This record gives sequence, structure tokens and C-alpha cells, in this order.
Amino acid sequence: MSQQQAALWAGLCCPDLPLTAVWSVLPDQGPVAVHDNHQGQTRILQVSALARRHGVHPGQRLAQALAVLPQLQTRPRRRDAENEALRQMALSAYEQSHQVVLAPPDTVLLEVGGSRRLRGGLGPLLTSLRERLANQGYQVRIGLAPVPAAARLLARLDHQLTTRQALHGYLARLPLEALELAGEQVQALTGCGLRQVSELRAIPAAERARRFGRALNDYLDEIHGQRDTPLVGWQPAERFSQRLELPVATADSSALLFVARRVLDQLGQWLTIRDQALTRLRLCLEREDGGPPCSFEISLARPGFDLDRLLELVALKLEPLVLPAPVAALAARADSTIEHRPPQADLFSGHNCGDAWPALLDRLSVRLGPDGLASLASQADHRPEKAWRWVAPGTTTPCPDHRPRPAWLLDHPRPCRREEMTLEEGPERIEAGWWDGQDCRRDYWIARDRAGRRLWIFREHKPRDGWFVHGLFG
Repeated sequence: MSQQQAALWAGLCCPDLPLTAVWSVLPDQGPVAVHDNHQGQTRILQVSALARRHGVHPGQRLAQALAVLPQLQTRPRRRDAENEALRQMALSAYEQSHQVVLAPPDTVLLEVGGSRRLRGGLGPLLTSLRERLANQGYQVRIGLAPVPAAARLLARLDHQLTTRQALHGYLARLPLEALELAGEQVQALTGCGLRQVSELRAIPAAERARRFGRALNDYLDEIHGQRDTPLVGWQPAERFSQRLELPVATADSSALLFVARRVLDQLGQWLTIRDQALTRLRLCLEREDGGPPCSFEISLARPGFDLDRLLELVALKLEPLVLPAPVAALAARADSTIEHRPPQADLFSGHNCGDAWPALLDRLSVRLGPDGLASLASQADHRPEKAWRWVAPGTTTPCPDHRPRPAWLLDHPRPCRREEMTLEEGPERIEAGWWDGQDCRRDYWIARDRAGRRLWIFREHKPRDGWFVHGLFG
């Protein structure tokens, strides 16, 4: 991805990403923390605000933290969960810009110069991003700069600048401790009496490279926009599949619904970006004891995405379940999607008045199961008793036969007397079925009986002979 002179980059930094990636899945966890191995010792890496108020802080040994706060819940750091969380942040960023770059371990970059007019300006765009991510559990700092490397740096400082001149002035006054440098290198620089970036930049480039390494020069040139930063663009997956591992296994339906909301919110973003409509969703509850998972599907009568309705359907599916063991992870997959086509709204009210019927079908389908509801559709067969089939509710198929047919077809043709009928239209010969051993040869008429009812009758020649009533016209 090449940089453009008129580009403006935003950086989204989540400093608490290790903690958020592990603990944001479940609500109301209490005091929580994440621990990691450091020089052979297990130490606290990040803590929640509640745990910090009780005396737990990063850098403590795990045993010390538990002695200070016995009810502390702590889990090991999971870098795979952090990478997945970073991709979810990128998915939200992709709604605002088609140029998105992952900047591990905790930052996402996006080009917003081309999007500011579409979103009503930079202020509303960045506010929308911050609120969107906060709803997903990510508390982010946002940086803004004309070059991506500076946007990444300013994101950590939660500072926004829009011009190169302002950027250079800000960087000149920046203390060296604020730069993204290794601690040993910062100590070496400050040990030489350097305190600000301006003092470091005053040293000739060749001398800086000799004393502190060429990589430092490259970094300074990148954040000042004097050297292109190599960027690899990120794009969302072509198919949606998401798995969330719970930090604490649970069988509580409200907690599982909370996890499902997180997954469905991400699904909604993916559908919006891909301009797709959901038709079938598959959810899998993975058990803590490693037993067979509990899986179920949700099919929608009308393709689309409505978070509240989907949550209602998930709740209806969870209600009758008896889980043999607590759930350790929830996996979701959009089994079927189609191109999004917005529903037509009423001309005068602007509301979609045709949504009640699909919503009712969805609820009934979840309650009764996938085979509990069915509709009728035509089938290519000349024999009337075989010219229909059961289909899923909402399925429509055109009927190729435009000849007059009765609205009501009898389960079985009933014998009748020809002399009691007045023939009005016909005959229509139907001779078929030789391929499946149920062949017939009939001549159909539209007739009236003595009571004036309009009937569909036929004279059968094969396999038997006689007159029969097959249907009634309305």
C-alpha cells in the first residue's frame, strides 16, 4: 500500500488489549487481571480498575496479588485472543475506510482523509469510532497525523494533529520516553543527556547511526514523514466465522446471551461491510468437559439482520436446552448469506409494514423446529395429486401451468355419477406416470352438480374405468 501526500491517518490504540481480549466476553466479572511469565516468574500484566482499587497492580507476583485480594480472578495472557480482538477493531475501522492496517500489538491504523466528507467531518467520524468500539468493550485512544507511523505514536498519547507543520512542532517537544523505543535504548539516550526529540534530531544522522544504530534514524524519519512506512492492507474475511472462548465456563443463559450479543454485533458489522444479508446462522456451544458440543441453526424467513430479533431467537433456542456441562466457548458461522436488498417501505409512513409476518415465522420456526412449519409450492408433474410439494415457509416458485385448476383438491378422488353432472369445459387429457409405475390416463372436465357447485371431474381409463370428483372450484 503506498502513501499519498494528502492522506490523513488515524490510529486506534487499546492499551488494555490483553485484559480486554480475555475478560470482556462476560459481564460483571468482579476484580480481574491477566498474568504472564516474566523472567521465570508469573507476574500480573494488567488489572481492572476494581482490582487496582483493592491494591493489585501490574508487576506484582501472582502469589502476592492473590494474597492482597483472594477473590481476584486472573487468567494467563492469550496472544491469539489479542490478535482476534485486533481484527475485530479493524472490522469496525473498515466501516469508515477501505485502507486499514493492523499495527500489533494493540493498534489499528486507518486512512480517514478520504472519508471525512462522507461522515460529516473528522469529529463525528472519530466520535463514532470511539463509541462503536466502547460498545464492544474496547476503550481506545485515538491519534491523528498526516503519516501512519506518527498516527500510531499519537494514538498512544491520544493526540490529534492534521498538518505536517503541527506534527513536527509537537514531536520536537516530545520527551524521548514517549517514543516507541525499547527501554534499554531510551536509557542509553537519556544517559547521554538527551531529553527531547529535538535534541536527538540535532545530532547529525551519521553520528546517530554510529552511536545508536541505523534503526533509530529510520524510525525518526518515519514519524516525521521523511520515509515511507511499509504498510500491509487488511481486509475482512469473505465468510463470517467467529469463536469466543469464555474466561470462565458457564451454563447461565444470560451470560451466554451476552456472549452471543458480542458475536452477533460483529456479524452485523461484517454483513454491512460485505453488503450481505443473513439467511441462516449456526451456533455451537462447546462444553468445558470436552463432550459433544450443542449446536443449533437459526433460519430467517426474510434475509437481513436485526440484532434484537436474532437475540430473541437465540434466547428461544437456549430456553429449552439442558446443558450437561458448562459452556467453555461459543462459535458462530454465517452458513448462508445473499446480496443485501433493503425492504420496501410504505410510501407515506416510511415504515416497513411487511416485516411482522417474517418475524412470526422466525419465532414459530425456532419454537417448533425446522420441520414444524411448511408451505406449499408447485411441482412439475401433470398428475394433480403429485403437482405440489412441501417447502420452507416463505419459499416461492412460479407455477408454469396456467390452465384452470380448483382451489381445493380432494385427498382422494371420489366416485360420482355422470348423469348427475352438467359438463361445461373439457375434455383435457392427462396421461402420465409411466416412469414411476403410477401411470394414469384421464379426461378432465369442469362440471356442475345438481346443487350448482362447480367441480373438477374426470373419467379414468387407466388403471380403472369410471367417473370421479377430484376438486372443487371456489
